[in-house]
Amino acid sequence: MATSLLTRVKARVDLHTSNRARGLIQGRGRSLFKGSGEDFDDLKYYQPGDKISDIDWKATARSGEPLIRQFNEERVRHLSIVADTSSAMAATAADGTSKRDAMVMAAGMICYLAQKNGDLVGLVAGDDAHPVQLPARSSDGHLELLLRSVQQATTTAASQPDSAWLLERAFRVTTRSTLMTIITDEARPDVEDFAALRRLTTRHDVMVIRIADADPLQRDSLDHDVVDVDSPREVASIARTSKRVAQDVEAYRQARRQGISEMLDRLHVTHMLTAGETTVVDDMVTMLRSREFRHARA
Repeated sequence: MATSLLTRVKARVDLHTSNRARGLIQGRGRSLFKGSGEDFDDLKYYQPGDKISDIDWKATARSGEPLIRQFNEERVRHLSIVADTSSAMAATAADGTSKRDAMVMAAGMICYLAQKNGDLVGLVAGDDAHPVQLPARSSDGHLELLLRSVQQATTTAASQPDSAWLLERAFRVTTRSTLMTIITDEARPDVEDFAALRRLTTRHDVMVIRIADADPLQRDSLDHDVVDVDSPREVASIARTSKRVAQDVEAYRQARRQGISEMLDRLHVTHMLTAGETTVVDDMVTMLRSREFRHARA
């Protein structure tokens, strides 16, 4: 019988990560999943990074200073995974693994941590023609179905990337405030998605995990063909061996990465860029620890 994807994730975390990850899993990282509860507690002055949707406009008008509503934390938190299952995620990651496998591992890490903390996880994925959605639950069977759904939907025959559709879909179907983890590749979310992301942050606590693309030129492996999955065609060897092309490609990728990072920072979105399946767990631990530290200081 094939080993379940969730079991593989658990084994990977238990065997190949440091004690920092085990601390998160054992429950000391509850602040990772902070979110608005349902019971009103008190008012506090607005601070940069607070959700605009939590502003109490009547109290703000009376005091002359922006005030936000604080809530008691819910006993059970809701998390949502927004997975880019386009053809681009079936391609090769920077470390030589599949971006799909790295995405499944990242989603599995979120599922594992959530389950250990008694939280619920839902899924938004697919495309306009074949949308994928699962409600927030926590059983092993549900989480395995979630990971299988991501894996099976991500093929080279899937639709081309459409981050605008995916973000709009996530906003429309995820009406409850969640910790929302968007898993995609290094080219997304595009800077043109700023407005859609900003709208998501008014309702959700958003994290973005980006899987880096392999070198599209693959100059050290000229005996292997390189095919662009977005518009299937072989990259010509003359382009792969050109120093000028290599310089232009690297300059373009660096500018794109910087633009996306600056956009996410501006929106106060926790984010990371990882090389692929071999690095994603350790990179997520580092990101989540940094996030926990910021929450502890808040």
